[in-house]
Amino acid sequence: MIRIEGKNIVINGNKTLIYGGELHYFRVPQKEWRNRIKQLKEAGLNLVSTYVPWKFHEMEEGSIDLTGKTRPERDLKTFLEIVKEEGMYCLVRPGPYVMAEIIDHGVPSWFIDNYPEAVAKTREGAIHPTRVVSYMHPLFLEKVKKWYAHVCNIVKAYQITNGGPVIFFQLDNEVGMFHWVTNTPDFNPETIKLFKQYLLDQFPDKTDFERTFQFPTEQLSTSLEQLVKRPEKENAYPLRNEFSLFLRKHYRAFIEYLKKLADNFGIQVPYVVNIHGFHTIDLLKRGTMYPIGISQLLEVAKIENVLMAGDYYIGNIEYDNYIDIVLANAFTKSVQWSEQPLFSAEFQGGSIHDKPRLQPTTFDLTTRLCVADGMNGINYYMFVSGENYENIGIHGKRHEWQAPLGIKGEKRPHYSVIQHLGSMFQVFEEELVDTIPEVDTYLGFYPDYFMTDFYDEYTKEMIDSIQHEREAYLFNGIAKGLRSNNYIFDAYNLLNEEELDPLQIPTLWVFSTKWMDENIQMKLMNYLEAGGNLILFPKIPEKDMKNRPCTLLKDYLGIQVKGVKHGGFATVGAIENVSIYQAEIYDQTDGAFAWIEENNRDVIAFEKEIGTGKVIVFGVGLELDFEYKREIIEELAKAAGIHKRLERDDELDITVRNHPSGREFFFLNNFDEYEKTSAIVYKGETLFHGKSLKIPAKTGLMLPRNVHIHDDLLVEMATGEIFEVIVEADKLTLTVKIVQEEEEFVIASSRWIPHSENNEIQVETLDSNRYKIRICSVKKIEQIQWFAK
Repeated sequence: MIRIEGKNIVINGNKTLIYGGELHYFRVPQKEWRNRIKQLKEAGLNLVSTYVPWKFHEMEEGSIDLTGKTRPERDLKTFLEIVKEEGMYCLVRPGPYVMAEIIDHGVPSWFIDNYPEAVAKTREGAIHPTRVVSYMHPLFLEKVKKWYAHVCNIVKAYQITNGGPVIFFQLDNEVGMFHWVTNTPDFNPETIKLFKQYLLDQFPDKTDFERTFQFPTEQLSTSLEQLVKRPEKENAYPLRNEFSLFLRKHYRAFIEYLKKLADNFGIQVPYVVNIHGFHTIDLLKRGTMYPIGISQLLEVAKIENVLMAGDYYIGNIEYDNYIDIVLANAFTKSVQWSEQPLFSAEFQGGSIHDKPRLQPTTFDLTTRLCVADGMNGINYYMFVSGENYENIGIHGKRHEWQAPLGIKGEKRPHYSVIQHLGSMFQVFEEELVDTIPEVDTYLGFYPDYFMTDFYDEYTKEMIDSIQHEREAYLFNGIAKGLRSNNYIFDAYNLLNEEELDPLQIPTLWVFSTKWMDENIQMKLMNYLEAGGNLILFPKIPEKDMKNRPCTLLKDYLGIQVKGVKHGGFATVGAIENVSIYQAEIYDQTDGAFAWIEENNRDVIAFEKEIGTGKVIVFGVGLELDFEYKREIIEELAKAAGIHKRLERDDELDITVRNHPSGREFFFLNNFDEYEKTSAIVYKGETLFHGKSLKIPAKTGLMLPRNVHIHDDLLVEMATGEIFEVIVEADKLTLTVKIVQEEEEFVIASSRWIPHSENNEIQVETLDSNRYKIRICSVKKIEQIQWFAK
């Protein structure tokens, strides 16, 4: 049995860390399936994930092969049987969309060619440039129902509820992605008809409708389609806004339809929905667009028994882009239902192209960073290379993907990195998954600032402005400054229905543009009235998201914006000559702490007691393009009363996952190309007996404290990573990765006694049940032998 509980995946009563890899049975010769699955197991993985591409299994309409009668590689049943025999879990992903570099993204080409009326349409009425279907078109839903009937008939017998390996079932893939990347939502007449009904439901009052959209309700039937495609200046903003809000519900309706089908066809395991959004910038990838996918699927996240799962493709991780992973984690968690663990169903295991060449250190650091942030489910995509049979591949025959396992099963360099982490996670699994990250402060996540998946000639300026400011001043500014100063934050979804509770969220950083809806402005006012500490940056809103005047928050704060300064320098607190890109000038003098240098009467930041709380308005467009600007973030955090738990000598990303029982895991990550050394102070205590720890370039450490790794074996302190425990009758062996010149462990046991004939391993008895072990070795790996008392 499987259930989701307390941010854990509980399988047959055991809290489980899902550590999986993507293996496409339809791209690997059937005779090699078992070998590849064994190689996944060898890497420490416990889950096999695979798409089930509709296109490959129904090449001609009405002829579905899932048992291999036309080709062995179509035998889904045998594949699931082998997964079961090898003791692995399985994530099954039957679409109808799978993407996966397959022609027409996994939907049969015959459907698109034979039923063009069910394909999404452009503004001009042409077939959508990506040939994506119209999700809720009755013809498409009818064909999907037949496909699900066949695939679920195979899968249901292999669910964990029936003693099989299948623990998750994914519904479609990256819903809405094609519309966003082409700036072309679906204008199919069927979709417009649904939008019309949505508007009637949302605006039952005729006067309210006509005031909002500037045209009579009587014109809905005759003019709506044209207005949505080509809005007029006076209604472009409200139409774009409402169409985007409608599409969120539209995508939810599609997923709910698939879920109902699967339910009816016998699927009982939790469902998964994938979020898209990472994109390439030259040789780096960024995640600044990822929250667009979250915004599109915001309503989907509310569906019961559906796990939201991110697609994480950061390319080579660097100091300059690791914040995108941090924000992806925080924002995803903020929209999930409370019990769900953070999960990535597509965690970068390679890349379709060989440029850039991904480095093993990237797989090490991205995994460590996400587990540190609370991720309890990872599936590397891809893990196994393959071949596109029968011309199904967009890129031709080969599907190498820089995967850890090549097309012939050869191991690439990052295989061993993933294997080490998998082995370590197996050692600590039960203790690790039950811990959660400690948090110093919170960021407000306003999904409507990422509702930028399409625009028209009138709304483009607004969309461009929001996109530029969120990337420059949130991703590359305040958020990066907080994390690089080791302030660990989580996110709060500002669209949550409940009010903000200062007892739960004592400090809240809110990125703000000149647009913010009335209900969100009111929520922030109520937060301040209740005693919250709000840091608002870099603008005070003056309009709602339909571009209508809305100054509730500004009026509540009792201030006026005197103007905007573009470029130049400012003094912020005691820090002078700070380069700025933009700044709002306020008529506030009390509490002011930042001014334009050319005129020190021009206030651009202030703090103010209001309600029973405090607001800090930082009207500066600040991007961390110079190191000294990190000091500004430090000062803002101190002014807000934020106390970080960790201090270090060198710039490391340090996070802590802990449990009320006292067990803790310290994650120390180094994103730079040079070694760093630092002592660590945690809540005023210098850790690791005062040792300065060495963290090699582009890697990290996961160090336990007060953690059990075996019955009656408690690790009180460790400077090195234990990644294997072998028990043989009256002998126990711990395998340790060596990084420090002297590794030190304090381990307590009433059953086991450490022993070493190796001069490089020294054992000191602290008392009858506690031992200090020092290892001074030039080897990369050492083993500590224990014997039963």
